[in-house]
Amino acid sequence: MIKIRTKVLLYFSIFIVLLNVTVFFFYQSSEDIVTDYDYSMRRLLLFNEISQRTNRLVEQLNAYLTEKDERYFREYERQYRWLQQHRRQVGEALSNRNNRLLVENYEHMIESLLEEGALTVYHFQAGNISLYSSHLHETMKIASFIQETTLSLIDEELTTYQHFYNEVEARNRYFRYMGMGLFVTTFLLGVLLAVWFSGGLTKPIARLSRAAREIASGKLDGPDVISATNDELKLLTDTFNDMRRNLKRLIEEMKQKSELDRLVKELELKSLQSQINPHFLFNTLNVVSKMAYLEEANQTSRLIEAIAAILRYNLGDLQRTVTLADEVHIAHEYFFIQQTRFFDRIKFSMDVEESCLSLPIPPLTLQPLIENAFIHGIESYEKGAVLSLKVEKKKDLVVVEIRDNGVGMSEEVKEKLTAFIKGEETDSISHGKTHGHSTGIGMRNVIRRLQLFYGVQDVIEIESAVGKGTTIRLLLPMTKGGKTHEDRHCR
Repeated sequence: MIKIRTKVLLYFSIFIVLLNVTVFFFYQSSEDIVTDYDYSMRRLLLFNEISQRTNRLVEQLNAYLTEKDERYFREYERQYRWLQQHRRQVGEALSNRNNRLLVENYEHMIESLLEEGALTVYHFQAGNISLYSSHLHETMKIASFIQETTLSLIDEELTTYQHFYNEVEARNRYFRYMGMGLFVTTFLLGVLLAVWFSGGLTKPIARLSRAAREIASGKLDGPDVISATNDELKLLTDTFNDMRRNLKRLIEEMKQKSELDRLVKELELKSLQSQINPHFLFNTLNVVSKMAYLEEANQTSRLIEAIAAILRYNLGDLQRTVTLADEVHIAHEYFFIQQTRFFDRIKFSMDVEESCLSLPIPPLTLQPLIENAFIHGIESYEKGAVLSLKVEKKKDLVVVEIRDNGVGMSEEVKEKLTAFIKGEETDSISHGKTHGHSTGIGMRNVIRRLQLFYGVQDVIEIESAVGKGTTIRLLLPMTKGGKTHEDRHCR
């Protein structure tokens, strides 16, 4: 992960390096121009200095020969030493490929001038008038050649300088245009870098702000915020996405828990009403009374045990989790009580795979469905009524089937229940008036509790037609919330 601080330092370092390289280029170019200009001026000054020294040397020599004053001789010697010292610099500093021969001749003329001057002084001091006169004449002649050659060299140098000046002027124009272009390029590059960097910094923040406003307005199902960077903002964006998903999951869990608590409270109330339903208690006690009269105490005791088991089970903690074996046991007790009541009018049957009875299930799941099938389906039959319970394993499901051959459901009721199962109808509990000895716990209550318990939508199938009976089929997964029930699954 590249940190934002590292990006800032890198971007500005690159920008500063580019500027420094450009400045160095301009500086080096100006240094080259100054160097060339200085070299040309030094050549002109050296030509001028040689010309002046040559003239002074000849003048001081003539004055010495005429006046015989040592002052002139000392000045002559000073000029002589200077020319002698700088004679070798002429070839090194003044020559180029165009005037090499001319400069070599110029150097030889200076050497000849110095020799003739020395011979003139020597013969003058020796008293050889004719000789020093001829050497003086030769000295003046060479000095004249030196002056002419100096003028030629200066003229050539000025011509070269004119080309150099034109080149410098063209280079200055180039630098001016280049400077303007560099200014524009640098400005645009700086703006682009600023826009790009600020965009990479502000766009993820803007997206996070929009997502935060959506969360504040209650919208939690939006898409994840995408971050194209690989810095602290990506970490912040990923954390924000995780936070929104966790918040959404927690709210869903809270909603489910709230609804489940409401259903349990409703179930507790209905269950309590079931326990004190006068009609149910009257009929049951009437059967107990008749059995006590007609039989000995064994059958009566068994009936009382069944009633007590149902009462004890229904009065338990409704937020607990029970097993399918517990529910089947209560169903069996209920069948026994009703069989005792109605004798041969109704036939009850159970077909249960023992290996599936360890499956966890919410309490009061089968009894309300069986009561509903009994009361609304077959209670009015005088004979031939059949109510069956079947439990079997199919692939990764435990299928619990409650079947009756009663009056069946109307198409309207069936469609409403189907819509509720699919989540297309929001009414969770039917509050219509119950009759008979039913617990009053609606089928929708059972369906919704199963959906919340197992975390799946399709937990029930309904097959029914008027006059052809009803089949309620519970499709109970052997996993809850995507995890296998530990030590409680069918084998």
